[in-house]
Amino acid sequence: MRYIVTLTPLEPFLFGGDNTFGKLQSDKEKKEGKEEGTYLVKSRYFPQQSAVLGMLKKEIMTQSGVLTRKVRGEWVDDKKKNEAKDLVGDTKFDITSKIVQNFGNIKTISPIFLLNKENERYIKKVDIDSYKFENGLLEGYKQKIDIYDNFISLDMGKKLSSGDIFKPVEEIGNKKGGGDNSLFKKTSYKLLKDFKFAFYLECEYRLNSSVISLGADGSKFKMSIKEDDSTLNYIDNNGYLTLLSDSYITVPLKDNCTFAITSEISYQNLIGKKGVQKSKFTDKNNFAKNGKSDKIYLYEKGSVIIGANQKLIDNLNNANLQQIGYNTYTYQGEKK
Repeated sequence: MRYIVTLTPLEPFLFGGDNTFGKLQSDKEKKEGKEEGTYLVKSRYFPQQSAVLGMLKKEIMTQSGVLTRKVRGEWVDDKKKNEAKDLVGDTKFDITSKIVQNFGNIKTISPIFLLNKENERYIKKVDIDSYKFENGLLEGYKQKIDIYDNFISLDMGKKLSSGDIFKPVEEIGNKKGGGDNSLFKKTSYKLLKDFKFAFYLECEYRLNSSVISLGADGSKFKMSIKEDDSTLNYIDNNGYLTLLSDSYITVPLKDNCTFAITSEISYQNLIGKKGVQKSKFTDKNNFAKNGKSDKIYLYEKGSVIIGANQKLIDNLNNANLQQIGYNTYTYQGEKK
């Protein structure tokens, strides 16, 4: 079955990357130069696709009754491991995997987009259409213009900026028991004008609407689910390659396209012990709790690439990434 899933924030949300609050360090740790993180954390606008996958896996196991949830944690009992594997697979998402991973009933997830109360769908896209590209230049463009702060409606052609959709919520405080390095500043976001997050889902398990947690602070969202066969049917009239999702590209852009306006974001995912990407269903205190992978960089959704060659297209066409909504793009008026 195919669905549209909407996520309505019930409180300010914090979608983190690898920026996390540092722990308070002893004088010895400071001298040893150990990593302390940061006390300035700002949410991203969208959750990672891998976080949405993790949320869906957890929700399927919760609704099916295979996930044990108690005050001391949550886990899958040994006698239900096979059932859990059939439901959602037994591996964590690995962005570097050379094979297509199995996530059980979850078949495909579209990139996250925004939906307003009129059911208009908005995606992030560089505002390149306001300028004429010729001979490697954008006529009329000036550096003081934030060309990247642009969201467009797939249904009505409207344009909005981030300030029309996202409202920052700042929190400044002092960690309990801290010293000189105990101050922190956190910037979360609210959605304005009745906006909500949405994505299309192909799933063989019939999920029910629920309240779910997502993001670095475990923010609460109302998850609503409705049958829907739609896709992100955006048409780029100029034939430019537009990234509809964050994308993992491993070939140099400068050698494989004519022109590009891009932004990068860092990415890390949870891994098992010794780097094994495997969910241990019997681990108490969350089956997905372990270390982090090496940091890599993704090209951010909304990036526009002109004159992409076949090598770049082939690099983007990664079935394992595309099945959960990464590396999704529109090129020459067609959704890939």
